[in-house]
Amino acid sequence: MKPEKSVCESKNFDALFKQHSRTLRNYIYYKSGDAELAEDLVQEAYIKLWNNCKKIPFDNALFFLKRVANNAFLNVVKHKKVVLQHKQIKKSEVDVESPEFLLEEKEFLQKLENAIARLSEKQREVFLLNRIDKKTYGEIAVFLDISKKAVEKRMHNALKVLRKEIGDI
Repeated sequence: MKPEKSVCESKNFDALFKQHSRTLRNYIYYKSGDAELAEDLVQEAYIKLWNNCKKIPFDNALFFLKRVANNAFLNVVKHKKVVLQHKQIKKSEVDVESPEFLLEEKEFLQKLENAIARLSEKQREVFLLNRIDKKTYGEIAVFLDISKKAVEKRMHNALKVLRKEIGDI
């Protein structure tokens, strides 16, 4: 029986990075709509993986990376909600907003509109991973830790919704 791969070995860590970083970055980008944020969160996830490499079995590394990046994204969303609430309180106190505030508000609303797509999050993930990242259903199933049948069902439903909304794709 050969020894299990270690995440602490730089060649294994590099292989994990090369194999999964782009997909993980796109996964967070699809959720956030912010490429820079996605890059930052993926880097943070890999740093945490490296710092905890002795505790994380190689086979669980992808799950760990996804969980860390997703939790970091959720923390950013929570922080943005607090900031938005604070801005709304300030807005009610002040009649005239600065052009900077108006621009930030417009950008936020645009991101919000993009985030509120017709597809459910699960359908959107599968659709974008397949159509944008060119991942196969099998690769998506491994990445999302679901069955291939579940990927097929989500894609089918996503295409059905999209066809209904915009016609044949």
